[in-house]
Amino acid sequence: MHRTTIAPCSNTSFATADVIVLPSYMLPGLTFLHRTLPSIMMGLVLILSQPAAEASDLVRIEGLTTISGEVAKEWISGQLTYIEASGVSKARADDIAYFLENAIRDRGYEDALVEWKVVGAGENQIILLTVNEGQSMLITQFDITGNHALEDEAIIELLTGTTRKRLDLDPKSSVPLVSSDLETGRKKLSEFYTLLGFGDAEIDLQTIPGQAGATIRIIVVEGPEYVVGPISFPEAPASEIQEGFDEVGSEFSGKKFSESVSANLKSRVLELVVNSGYSDAVVSVEEAPHETGEQAKTVALAVSIDWGLPSSISSISVTGNTKIKSRFFDHHFSNIVGQPYSPDLTNKSVEELLETGAFETVRTSPVKQSDGSYLLDVEVEESYSRTLGIYGGFNNYDGPIGGFEFRNLNLFGEVRTINAEIEFSRRGGKGIIKYRDPWFLNSDVEFGASIFGQNRNEEGYKKWETGGNYSFSKRFGRQNANNVTLFGRAAYTDVSSDGINPIFLGDRRYFTHFVGVSYALDKRDQPQQPTKGYIAQISASVASSATGSEVEFFRTTGRLGYYLPVGEHKLRLAARAGAINPIGNTQAIPIDLRFYNGGPQTVRSFQERGLGPIDPTSGYPIGGEFYTIFNAEYQIPIGPIAGLDLVGFADAGNLLPIASSAGFTNMRYAIGLGIRYQTPIGPLRLEYGYNPDQQPGEPQGTFHVGFGFSY
Repeated sequence: MHRTTIAPCSNTSFATADVIVLPSYMLPGLTFLHRTLPSIMMGLVLILSQPAAEASDLVRIEGLTTISGEVAKEWISGQLTYIEASGVSKARADDIAYFLENAIRDRGYEDALVEWKVVGAGENQIILLTVNEGQSMLITQFDITGNHALEDEAIIELLTGTTRKRLDLDPKSSVPLVSSDLETGRKKLSEFYTLLGFGDAEIDLQTIPGQAGATIRIIVVEGPEYVVGPISFPEAPASEIQEGFDEVGSEFSGKKFSESVSANLKSRVLELVVNSGYSDAVVSVEEAPHETGEQAKTVALAVSIDWGLPSSISSISVTGNTKIKSRFFDHHFSNIVGQPYSPDLTNKSVEELLETGAFETVRTSPVKQSDGSYLLDVEVEESYSRTLGIYGGFNNYDGPIGGFEFRNLNLFGEVRTINAEIEFSRRGGKGIIKYRDPWFLNSDVEFGASIFGQNRNEEGYKKWETGGNYSFSKRFGRQNANNVTLFGRAAYTDVSSDGINPIFLGDRRYFTHFVGVSYALDKRDQPQQPTKGYIAQISASVASSATGSEVEFFRTTGRLGYYLPVGEHKLRLAARAGAINPIGNTQAIPIDLRFYNGGPQTVRSFQERGLGPIDPTSGYPIGGEFYTIFNAEYQIPIGPIAGLDLVGFADAGNLLPIASSAGFTNMRYAIGLGIRYQTPIGPLRLEYGYNPDQQPGEPQGTFHVGFGFSY
């Protein structure tokens, strides 16, 4: 037997009072009225002082013993105001008596009675309420038996939550005995047990009065636990649908069974078959309980589908385009024309159009044709194709950042983009021209290229660099979740010492050209601000004399990210690692090609580049060939301001000088808090990371200010 005791509360009334304060900005106006219009001022004073008294004169309450008249009238203040405005009548007297009786009963006076009568005549009529409070009772103790799946505190919260919420009680306060609220709580408790898989659970409540208060005895008979057993699906008409069945089956099998499981399974299967082109399909799910023991039961689920005829997109019709050529839309939607109609793939195509920035809105509407196929009606509103803008920002490492940007979002009327940027910070300046073709040679391959030049003053050294990047990427699979990219970079770099010992620089003037491939599986709900899902990414690249590179190396990086909503909160977990190894005739990796760690996107108890090997003479960071980064964040909305969040985080990571010694040695840590505010250009971040394992020469913690996402 579990016993939980709650100390009785000395004050059995649960009322609050509001105080009205006259704002100071009204005083000059009142002074003016006092000096110039004394009679009007006196009238205002009388008006302001009368309403409460007049309402009290129309309703009189008698018979109260433990409850004050002021508190009782506060409970029925809305009805008092109505009577003051509308006058006295028998119907209004009956109504206000009913409200007062229920208000008293809701506060633990379960036998309370309120009788009414109208006394007086004409304008002197008043309502007389006669109260018989009866005996009030507080719940001072809970005796709970039979519960194994739930803790006592959870059961008590479910039983008393209705009363606490209505009376706005402190969690530590005693709760008045209100039988109707306890019955509501018992039903909630029963429903919660059902969600946990205990569909046969029984909850019995017994009230035992005592001199100090009431004891509530809760007897729980949980019964067997139900879980989802084998799930059978009909034969799939296509391999992709069968793969979807396998995925849905693994998602539901073994989970707690409740009444909502069948409905959720039906919804998932229906979504799958509709997105596979069977828009008229009818799905049903049957349950078949199977005994497996005294403590558990499995429920087998059988899915049946009336497929109907498959529907496809036969053609598209575009309206609203004036600057963008029609053939662009033909090419863009070619991957869905002639294919089974999938709302998900259609929405994905719309999202790709919006991501280009060339459209304000894109609306699609499937129109069913006489042959059962669909005409996809596309309505677009084009945005400005050419823009010239100024931007700015700040972070701890670069300081103030500002720049100019020119964008052409509709090059050649084919929604190809070209951007030109010039940016300055305290670290130097850079210029870059970028070209992006989402549909290279009218295919589903995206091509990107850029040329750049930059002059940077890093900590301990300076560099001048000019070169270019290029990439080809293709998405495939369900909802285009898979992405393969071939990429390359060619650059000439000139490095000079600015305080760092030259022996740590490596090659100072060199040409590099590396090529690589990356693969990403992106199951996030949205790439910009994900709230659920996961992403896994890996890349490998090589620079060698065969590609014309003077520095030769092999580099690999990997990333895992997991995003989970917890009610209105958000949990984010991430892990990253990378290694770069010199190959061929290269003995050491140049300083500018090494990895760095520390900063607002890595381990936040350190400044940017502040974690890892340093030049012992100057104290400047010299980078490393291997790193790891682990992050965890929990984000909580703050108050009534939309977009303002409190973030708690924990980070860990290391940076090792030689890739051959890769491992988890010399791990450094951070724990901290931050505030983020979502702006149109990304989140503004204010964070402090504390170093819980401070070593000599390391900071105790670091404060970070800047824009952008942590990872």
